[in-house]
Amino acid sequence: MSTFKYAEHARGLALLVLIVVTAVGVWSFITGDWTDVIAYWREHWELIPLLALFSVVDVALEAVAWMWLYTRFRIRAFDRVGFMVYLSGRAGLLMPAQLGRLIRADAMSRLGRAPLKECVKAETLLLVLDGISVLALLAALFVFKINWLAAVPAGVAVILIMLFIGNRLADMMAHTHLTIEKGFWWARSTMAIIFINLTGWVAHGLALFVVVAGLPGAMTLWDALMFAPGSAVLGTSTGLPGGIGVTEGILGASLRFRSVPVEHLAIVVAAFRLFTFWIWIPIGWLALLALKRQNRRLDTGEAGEAT
Repeated sequence: MSTFKYAEHARGLALLVLIVVTAVGVWSFITGDWTDVIAYWREHWELIPLLALFSVVDVALEAVAWMWLYTRFRIRAFDRVGFMVYLSGRAGLLMPAQLGRLIRADAMSRLGRAPLKECVKAETLLLVLDGISVLALLAALFVFKINWLAAVPAGVAVILIMLFIGNRLADMMAHTHLTIEKGFWWARSTMAIIFINLTGWVAHGLALFVVVAGLPGAMTLWDALMFAPGSAVLGTSTGLPGGIGVTEGILGASLRFRSVPVEHLAIVVAAFRLFTFWIWIPIGWLALLALKRQNRRLDTGEAGEAT
C-alpha cells in the first residue's frame, strides 16, 4: 500500500473515530446526571486559572526552545518580534501534518532575518527534537511503572539513542542541501532544547491533571502525564488538523478507562482542549496580523529610502 493510500485510510479512520466519539459523548452528556458535574465545577472553580497557568507555561517553554534553536542557526529570534513570529505559528494549528510550522518560517524569511530554506530546516529540526522529548518522557513514565529507579535512566537512554541516530544521519547528509553544522546533535544547547521541550510536555500533562485530580475514578498524576502528550502525538500523527477528534477521543477513552464517570468526560476534555489548543489559535492570528503590519511598515520604509 502506498504512503498516499495509507494516509488516506488513516484520516478516514480518524474521521470515523471523531464521529463515534462525538455521538457517544453528546448522548452521554444529554442523558447523564449533570448535578454532580455542576457541583464539581462550582467547588473547584480555582482549577480554571491553574489550568490556564500550566497552558501558558507549556507555550512559553516551547517558545524558548523555538527561539534558541533559531539562534543556533544564527537567526535573530530572541526579541519581541521573534516571540510574535513564534505565536503566529499558532494560527496554523488547524493545518494538517504540522504544516502550520511553515507560517513561522515564512514570517522570519519575510522579515529578512534568514533565507526561507534555513528557517524551514530549523522548524524541521525543532519538530524532531520535540518528538525526541516526548518519546523520552513516555519511555520514562512506562519504565516508572516497572521500576521507578530506572525511569530517569530510561528517558536519558532514549535521548542518547536518538541523538546518536541523528548524528549518523547528519554525517550521511553532510554534502547535501540538508546539511547542518558539525556537532549539532551532541551540543549541550541541543540537549537543553530537548529538556525544555520535555518540561513543556510535563506542564501539558499537569494541565490535564489539575482538571481530573478531584474527579471520581482512579486518575493519577502518572495517568495525566502519560495520556496528555500521548493523545496529542497520536492525534497529530493521523494528519488531521490539530488531531481534532482523535485527541479528544483518546482522552475521553483514557478517562473512562480510569473509571471517570461519563457525565464528566465532555466538560473535562473540552476544558482541557480549550486552554491548551483552541484558545491559542486566535492569539496566533492576532500575532500574524501584527507581523503583517510590521512587514508593511518595513516595505514602506524601504520604498521611502529608495526614492
